[in-house]
Amino acid sequence: MVSLIVVALFFSGYSMGKEYSNTKIETNAKIAEPILIVENNPIIEINGKKEKEYYKFKVKNHKENGEITQIDLQYNIEIITQTEESISFKLYKEGEEIPLENNKTGNIKLTKEKIQEDEYQLEIIYDKTKSKDNKDILQEIQIKVHSEQLKV
Repeated sequence: MVSLIVVALFFSGYSMGKEYSNTKIETNAKIAEPILIVENNPIIEINGKKEKEYYKFKVKNHKENGEITQIDLQYNIEIITQTEESISFKLYKEGEEIPLENNKTGNIKLTKEKIQEDEYQLEIIYDKTKSKDNKDILQEIQIKVHSEQLKV
């Protein structure tokens, strides 16, 4: 009976077997280096004598030695501060006002392999008439640049 099954399988073209394969892949790849540098001015102190103060900073995609970012990046700028009615902000990029939503800009692109340097000026407006307290306002204002790599 067993011989008949073996002969039947032999003539039917059906085969049973076991296979083992091994594939070895080696790669040698460099990781692209993202470059995003924020250059800023020294800290300024607002004392209320002026209605407006200005703070300048730059966002760039290259180092001083000429090395440029190898990948496309996008970033946004966020102004972090306590909410105070008498203090408001306007942000300018190369003289043109950028709209702020909840003290945050939309996404701005930095391209790879092309030197890009975005100059910003933050206008800090202090309106004494909107202040409810007679006390001095003591608070810090931080400018944060959030960046992420764009998909290739």
